Amino acid sequence: MILPLILILCFMVSCQDEEATVKRIMEDGVEVIINHLEPHIVKGEPSTFHIEKEFVIDTEMDEIASLGLTDMGAFDVDSKGNIYLVNLKSSENIIFKFDRDGNFVRSFCRKGQGPGELQMTAYLRINSQDEIMITELYNKLLVFNADGDFINETRFSALVTIGLAVIPINNSNYLILWGVNDPSAEFLFQRPLSLFSSEFEEIKRLDSLKVPNYLRGKRVSATYLFAFSLSKEHIFVGNDNRGYEIWVYDLEGNLARKIRKEYKKVPLTKEYIEEYMKVLDSQRKEMTDFPESFPPYQAFFMGDKGQLFVMTYEKGEDSGEYVFDIFNEDGLFIGRKSLRVFFDFINEGFLWATVKQNHLYCRDEKENGFKKLVVYKMTWE
Repeated sequence: MILPLILILCFMVSCQDEEATVKRIMEDGVEVIINHLEPHIVKGEPSTFHIEKEFVIDTEMDEIASLGLTDMGAFDVDSKGNIYLVNLKSSENIIFKFDRDGNFVRSFCRKGQGPGELQMTAYLRINSQDEIMITELYNKLLVFNADGDFINETRFSALVTIGLAVIPINNSNYLILWGVNDPSAEFLFQRPLSLFSSEFEEIKRLDSLKVPNYLRGKRVSATYLFAFSLSKEHIFVGNDNRGYEIWVYDLEGNLARKIRKEYKKVPLTKEYIEEYMKVLDSQRKEMTDFPESFPPYQAFFMGDKGQLFVMTYEKGEDSGEYVFDIFNEDGLFIGRKSLRVFFDFINEGFLWATVKQNHLYCRDEKENGFKKLVVYKMTWE
């Protein structure tokens, strides 16, 4: 009788430990994963990783600047490890291609207003055929092959006011962050995130960032959160009106899961307030509220095996680093990692980082303002 009793007690303790770490419930037919402050240990699954720097593409280096890559915006990586970087300030070619070892290959996509040319870029993504898709702000989408040859372009003006981010999905549809600006409306501007068909017709609106109209006497918060990312099978969306809760959609736009997590509040800093005030006009300054703490997190990016890396406001081990919460493909909080990834929330709004084939690609900004792309080899442990 003693051995069975011990086994039963061990089982009960194990269940209690798991219950204290993660909980699954159903809300309106949707699974909700409730994670707590401490990571959940999944037997046989690594919870963190070691990174080793392989190379850096640094715009301060003479050999990089001489190529015309004097600034760095969006980037993406294809299936062969080739890297495509955008220089927003280039006077000639806008896209710069490097191979998997960091060697320059070519530049393409001229700056201009003609076919195959861009005047102002906003977002770059690579589809499943390794085609480079780059968006011009509120205007058009260009497609190039991996060699930089122009394939086609689609103008948005006659379709819908699109243009912040156009992301190809494996089912031939698009995930698009677009914009609505109306000085007479309750919200000064909105940034809907929607699924669009291959003909750029809106299929379903998943979520929207809404900023109150201070011109109509509405108070505006100095902090807000609207984040999204895409894996091979799911779309992840975060909005500060839900706290630390990330909604997970399938590629058809059906809500499949909610990921919740407890978190520690990080007080708003004096440095953030000063930086934020620099970009406001006098009327906006009077109508802006500064909360006591930051939102639950800043942004997130995906790993190529379905991992979700969430950038918190907690400072990391070294200068310039922040703590990232790591979730596995099932939505379980499995670990934390301190990383240096530059995120310009106020001026840019996109977190430029990704994981491809056990490599971490992070865009960073140096103290002197020069930007660089750092490539790390990842070893999970």
